[in-house]
Amino acid sequence: MAAHRSAHQPRDPDWELRGRASFARQPLMQTLGVTLEALAPGEVTMAMPFAPHILQQHGFVHAGALTALVDNACGFAAMSLMPKGTGVLTVEFKMNLMSPGKGDRFLGVGKVIRPGKTIMVTLGECFAETKGERKLVALMTATMMVVDSPGIVD
Repeated sequence: MAAHRSAHQPRDPDWELRGRASFARQPLMQTLGVTLEALAPGEVTMAMPFAPHILQQHGFVHAGALTALVDNACGFAAMSLMPKGTGVLTVEFKMNLMSPGKGDRFLGVGKVIRPGKTIMVTLGECFAETKGERKLVALMTATMMVVDSPGIVD
C-alpha cells in the first residue's frame, strides 16, 4: 500500500501506524476480505473482493457489505486527521446506491471534506472493478465524530 500526497495535515505523527493497527483489529473487515489499498492524511482506499458469502438473493454484492466498506474508508480517512488518544465513531451516513454490486472487486474511497475538531464530514465513493475498468456504483456522505477514547485506541 502506498501513501500519497494530501492537502490535509495529520495531528498525530503516528497516524499511519495507529490506523493500520486499528484496521487489523476489525473482525468484520476480515470477514469481508477487505484490505487497505492506499492511505494518506484525509483519504483512504480499501478493497473488497467479490465473494459468494457477501451476495444477496439476486447474485449482487449485498448493499450492507458495500456500505460497510465505504463507511470504514470514510472513518479511517477521518481518523487519519485526529489527534493521538482519540478514536472515530460514525454519527450518520447516507448511501446512494446507483448500480448493482457486480464486479471482480470493490473499492471504497473515503475523503475528508471538512476536518473539524469534533466532527468531520466525509465523502465516500464505491467503485466496482472488472478487468481493470472501474464503475461508480455508490456514493456516501458521512459524519464522523472524534471521541476521546484511550481505551479504544493504542
